[in-house]
Amino acid sequence: MSKTLGSLTVGAKIEVPVLSAYQSRFGSKIVFKIADKNHSGYPSNSVTLITEKIIQLMCFDAKEPSNSNSDRKQYGNNRYQYSNILQWLNSNAAAGAWYSAKHSADAPPTNANVWNNYNEYDAWAGFLAMLDPKFVAELLTTTQTVARNTVTDGGSYETVTSKMFLPSTTEVGLANENNIAEGTLLALFSNDASRVAYPTAQCVSNSEYTDANFSTSKGWYWWLRTPYSSSAHNVRGVYSGGSLYYGNAYYGYRGVRPLCNLKSSILVSDSPNSDGNYTVIYNSAPSAPPSITAPATCYSGQNINISCAAATDPDGDALTYCFERSYNSGAWTQVQASASRTFTEAVSTAWNTLKYRVRAKDSYGNYSAYTTSGDIAVIHNQPPAISGSNADLGIKRADFTYQYSVTDPDGDTVNVVEKIDGNTIATKNAITLGATQTLSVAGNTFTALTNAKHTITITATDSAGNSAVRTLTFTKSIAGFVITLSAPLEANSQPTRANVKVTRDIPAGGTFKVEVTNNPFDASHVWEDCTNAVVQGVAHVFTNKINTAAQYGMNIRVTVQRGDALTACWVSGIGGNFE
Repeated sequence: MSKTLGSLTVGAKIEVPVLSAYQSRFGSKIVFKIADKNHSGYPSNSVTLITEKIIQLMCFDAKEPSNSNSDRKQYGNNRYQYSNILQWLNSNAAAGAWYSAKHSADAPPTNANVWNNYNEYDAWAGFLAMLDPKFVAELLTTTQTVARNTVTDGGSYETVTSKMFLPSTTEVGLANENNIAEGTLLALFSNDASRVAYPTAQCVSNSEYTDANFSTSKGWYWWLRTPYSSSAHNVRGVYSGGSLYYGNAYYGYRGVRPLCNLKSSILVSDSPNSDGNYTVIYNSAPSAPPSITAPATCYSGQNINISCAAATDPDGDALTYCFERSYNSGAWTQVQASASRTFTEAVSTAWNTLKYRVRAKDSYGNYSAYTTSGDIAVIHNQPPAISGSNADLGIKRADFTYQYSVTDPDGDTVNVVEKIDGNTIATKNAITLGATQTLSVAGNTFTALTNAKHTITITATDSAGNSAVRTLTFTKSIAGFVITLSAPLEANSQPTRANVKVTRDIPAGGTFKVEVTNNPFDASHVWEDCTNAVVQGVAHVFTNKINTAAQYGMNIRVTVQRGDALTACWVSGIGGNFE
């Protein structure tokens, strides 16, 4: 289980791991205390931390041998923004690489530049390089107010921006320097006792400076960021008993207790560990959804469908997808937050343009970046509507029809185009809205189709250019067919010869048979095979002499079987003459 950092009380302790390479200097962890929450002037919804103990002895700023000011030349610089300690606290650099000159006379805290050669730190790695990088990544940038001395820096105050920083006299409850309030009082500090700080065991053992009173069981001096205003080199600090103190900037035997700010929503363990410290839970935010799908246009009064691709979460947390909408270039409004990656809503007639965006949220409340759609134009003239729904009409073995009707909400003139497999079979202009329309797949249209699945589209387009499409599928499956003239050809006498022509395409693998009868009006017909005559283009001579009916005539019958044929197999015309 976990809770938020902001739910802890002032004084609660948080431990931050130290990287193994630097544990000889700080131990396996640095313990911070909550100094305040939502502190005035600091980042909103933040928690302010300060190290529980003095973590190192080090100078505020080294002496500057080339400085024209004799005090700074001899004792260091008390202007916080130029201080060595501020630069080191905020550096992620490797050993020996954190320092760079901040002004023309600046100097690093080498052995020669610190008081009595105590506790130089120019060869160290930057402070942030020594800490758990996940913790460093959570540090908030904070703006601090800092007084300036009246001797060299003009008095008044300036602001400094950093992630790790020293507290001011004002913030620890001591007197405002030169009547300048450097921020406001931190809740952790109320009296001298609250300001007493003890050094860590590593701080004592690592120090080149020794003193009988410098031990883990006794309070010790620690730096503030405030300058002693009537001096160019003295810096304010907290005395070992908690009262106000000042000393030369280059003193390498004063302690450091840095401050920092974290988001109050950061998660920590549900309860303290055996050392009495809470631990930070570094849960990572999910990735942004890689894409969002939205139409380029939509219609007022109809639904719009928005969807997004799945985001990923490095911790495997369950994700919620938060969809937001902006219309007419206005503010964003959340419209759905759920596990679903799709969102549907009705488009209002008051909207002229739309835009959607989505972000993922994990179960710890971490949000991804947004993924945003393009602009969506809202069309207020409604498209026509075609009755029914998209469907598969199944297997068709003969001519068939499909009935539908078309309506238009705006009463516009509507034209309809019917197609099979993209080929137009009928165009119907200015149809009667609501009237039954019949799509016919018959005759040559049907017979010319291969035995396969086919797609019918019915497209209705109104006079405003809006369209609706109905899509139907069917499968033609015919192994063979028989065609007979619907009515016999009449004759004055019984035919003795016939010339028959059949327009056809019978590919290899198919079979084709043509028969004729010269007594089609009799109760029993005599059919004679004339296939060869048709193929050769010659006349067929009837052998039948029987005709019992009062009427004479001739009829034709064509029989086709697909067999193994792979391509179109069809008959499109039958004709001929007789004598």
